[in-house]
Amino acid sequence: MATKEQHLKKAEHNEAFFNEFEIDATPYLDWVVTGIFYSAIHYIRAVAAKHRFINISSYGEIDRMFSTVSIFKRNSDVYIDYRQLKDDSRAARYEITPFSATEVIGLRDQEFKNIKSFALTNL
Repeated sequence: MATKEQHLKKAEHNEAFFNEFEIDATPYLDWVVTGIFYSAIHYIRAVAAKHRFINISSYGEIDRMFSTVSIFKRNSDVYIDYRQLKDDSRAARYEITPFSATEVIGLRDQEFKNIKSFALTNL
């Protein structure tokens, strides 16, 4: 299983990816939404790894982690932000839901920023 450091490196890698896009000009907002989600998930998994919760093999296990691992139980807003990003990423990938630049900027500057801040504070 990946270490805290490996998850943090992957989160930063995915963040660099989605920051390559000019949100107001790109036709690939679906990929930006997906990149935001995958970066957030690795920030979350870095915190989980620090707390020795490393056997995560499904999104369902991540969902359960929020009700079983104390650091996540005490920070329920992180779960709300995670679910928003998870649902929007899924909509972008499978339901072909279009997103506006304003919506994507909101996901990046609100939900993602909150998750990243939580992670960096708790690493």
